[in-house]
Formats: sequence, C-alpha cells, structure tokens
Amino acid sequence: MPYEISFVKSLTVSDPDIYINECCWGGDLVRDRLLPLIQASFDDIQTEQEDWGWFIWFRHGGVRLAIDIYCDDPKTGRFRIMLTGQKKRLLVLDSIADGPELEELREMIQAHVVAWAGPCKVEKVNPL
Repeated sequence: MPYEISFVKSLTVSDPDIYINECCWGGDLVRDRLLPLIQASFDDIQTEQEDWGWFIWFRHGGVRLAIDIYCDDPKTGRFRIMLTGQKKRLLVLDSIADGPELEELREMIQAHVVAWAGPCKVEKVNPL
C-alpha cells in the first residue's frame, strides 16, 4: 500500500507565479530537499510540476517508485508526500507494489522530513 507523509514546514518561495495551482506552491522546495537522496540511490529519475503538485519518479530494479508532493495550505506550509511503487506484470497492467523497496523509501523519506521539518504523520493509504 502507498504511504502518505504529512508535515508542516514554513517556506519562503522566491517566485509564487511559477506555480500552476495552489497545490503546487512550495512543492519544488520540498522536491529539492528530497532529490539528492533519490539521485544517490535510484535510476531513471524524472521530476516536474503537474497541475496537482510536484513529482519525482524513478526506478529501483524492476520497481517504479514515485514521490508525489502536494501543498494543502501555503499559508501554514502544510504538505503531503505520497509514496507509491509499481511492478510491471507480464501481460497485465502495472500493479501497486507493497514490497521492501517501498518500505525502504518510506524510511528514508520519513527520516529526512523529520530532520528537516520536525514531526510528521505517516499513514498507509488505499491505492488510487
């Protein structure tokens, strides 16, 4: 099952006009804090802003992993990070993967968020 990590961190953005929607606000700053961790450990990394927030997508072996970043409230700096993994299945659509790769990613991201932003809430959530 995917994980959702929620936290509050007051941020100052240099150009608020770059964000497509309010849910994208500050997500690039959160992404910039996480990206060096991902670059050091994973392959095939992609990152970009979408209309729903920011993402970092990458691979670890045969597992595709994703970090999706959402801002729930720019004024208070309330953010959510969704962590998901997918495995390619032979002759079948990709399916959500709940394996050691996702658990290791959760441990890594949670520890980094706590060190940077303070306490956070971690929940397993149903796949979309």
